[in-house]
Amino acid sequence: MLPSQARVLWAAAFLVTLLGPVLLSLVTGSDNPLASQLAVQTGLLATGLLVCTVIAPSRLRSLTRALGIEGVLGVHRVVGLLATLMVILHVVLVLAANPNSVTLFDPRQWTMASRAAVGATVGMVVLIGLAVLRHRVRRRYALWRWVHLLLAGSVLVLTALHIWWLQHLVNDPVLRAAFGLLVAGLLGVLSYRWVWRPCFDKRSAYEVIEVRAETEDVHTLVIGPRRPRHGFDTSTMAFEPGQFAWLRVKRSVTAEEHPFTITSCPRESAAVEFTIRNAGDFTSSVATLEPGDPVWIDGPHGAFTWDDRAYRRALVLIAAGVGITPMISMLRTLAFRGDGRPVLLLSGARTVDELLFRDELRELGDQLDLTVVEVLSRPPADWSGRSGRIDRVLLRQVLPERSGRHKIEYFVCGPSPMVTDVLLALQELRIDAAHIHTEQFDMV
Repeated sequence: MLPSQARVLWAAAFLVTLLGPVLLSLVTGSDNPLASQLAVQTGLLATGLLVCTVIAPSRLRSLTRALGIEGVLGVHRVVGLLATLMVILHVVLVLAANPNSVTLFDPRQWTMASRAAVGATVGMVVLIGLAVLRHRVRRRYALWRWVHLLLAGSVLVLTALHIWWLQHLVNDPVLRAAFGLLVAGLLGVLSYRWVWRPCFDKRSAYEVIEVRAETEDVHTLVIGPRRPRHGFDTSTMAFEPGQFAWLRVKRSVTAEEHPFTITSCPRESAAVEFTIRNAGDFTSSVATLEPGDPVWIDGPHGAFTWDDRAYRRALVLIAAGVGITPMISMLRTLAFRGDGRPVLLLSGARTVDELLFRDELRELGDQLDLTVVEVLSRPPADWSGRSGRIDRVLLRQVLPERSGRHKIEYFVCGPSPMVTDVLLALQELRIDAAHIHTEQFDMV
């Protein structure tokens, strides 16, 4: 299925989730005043938005392939904010429809339904606050993540209890069936994400083949499917160049895991490679793994790749630091396929030591129509290449003409500030946004 087709199907699924209960409640009819009906509709919309907020980041491969990880996280954040705003509007309309509902502000008069509603509302507001603060807690990301997950789970449970204890919606057989389908679908997605994939899916079980040092702080982890046991034969992961996977060193729901780009090219070999910079306790521990050690991966994910079924274009690859990892997968794939399309690679780093795959890029230059431009922000005195940043001035100097026979697709990967700056520069150069693909190294 093409990503465009998957996007249409997922958009339809989200619309059904959002509008289905609302339309059914309108069809079943109600003699309540308009304010009461609006209060019910906003509550149903808030519920649908909350379900979509939870489903979006649940690592459904067809969704991450359709939207990309940036798109998925963007949907998650925007829909989560809309759900919170809709809950606040729901509370306002409840008070407008029935002034006696002011007892919601008096804990002594709370019913079970109102307790659940207050708890869910407070939880959603706190979740929004945590999302705003996520960039300030990078060193405590694991703690932030688990607080975020536990709060989200609590909001879901409290919302379901609020609807159940109110009774007037679940007493309607049509709406009761709709809620049942919604709950069943949500439980299915959550069970797949949090139980089946991390604990029982044998296809995620791999073992270390080799750990290869690229530089003092960067290592390449080579893994392959776990050896068959008890007659079960593992299958090779099928991925596209530029995609990524989450990596764990323990089989547990609570095990720490991080996303890494797959740097190998998709071919008949079952081995999969990840090139990882040591930037913390988890990434540093990767360098200590030994052949035969078990690891588990969840992937592939992402839409940061080209689609030859839709177009065949020249490529401009713009990377900073380890942002070159998806680019090297693309280049290795082009070389493996004998693809002769023109490719320009802009590789930026602070120092020479941080420029990765230099020797291999020289070899790939003999196999491909490849031009490599290296840019250092802290060049040594004897540096003969380009210095500074990858900005509009540099791009104007090195980008190929777009009037040739090859149309161009642009791929940009690296830290968030770099990606944002390059994206703005490309837009200033009037590059069509539809042909610009980005992948930011950010908290997920």
